[in-house]
Amino acid sequence: MEPNFHALQLIAELALGIVGFSAILISLSRSSDGFSSPDNFRIQLLTYSAFGAMFGALLPFAIFSDRNLELAWLISCWVMCVYSVMGLLVFPRKMLLLRKQGHKEIFPIKVYFFQTSILSAIFFISGLMITGLIVELTNTYVVCLILFLLQSSIAFIRTMFVRVQ
Repeated sequence: MEPNFHALQLIAELALGIVGFSAILISLSRSSDGFSSPDNFRIQLLTYSAFGAMFGALLPFAIFSDRNLELAWLISCWVMCVYSVMGLLVFPRKMLLLRKQGHKEIFPIKVYFFQTSILSAIFFISGLMITGLIVELTNTYVVCLILFLLQSSIAFIRTMFVRVQ
């Protein structure tokens, strides 16, 4: 079954919008001493998740053809799975380090678990798609991309409204 290219296009456009707003945020808030460690982390998480949604939504446009849908789905799911693992290897550890450095009020444990759970869910779901335990790939793939959008939106909102003292 082919992916829903209209939904993928919409997700790519939303992700590009988040990346664009984050670029504006970065350029407007740039000071001579740079960003604080928590702000730097949140901007990295925001861009990582938004680019994950954007490239994950654009990848099917490049690799899907009528000849081999199964291989195209397998490649798409593997890319999403590997990308989520990369995030799981980097961001939870960084957030725990920031908490140890005294930023517990900016990164409460609920936020840590929520953001880590989103990346874990993407990894788990994409792994199930790779193994064939989830057969409805079109909608499930879109759900994973929406989770990336949710992650980047939360990071964007927290960057805007939860400031370092």
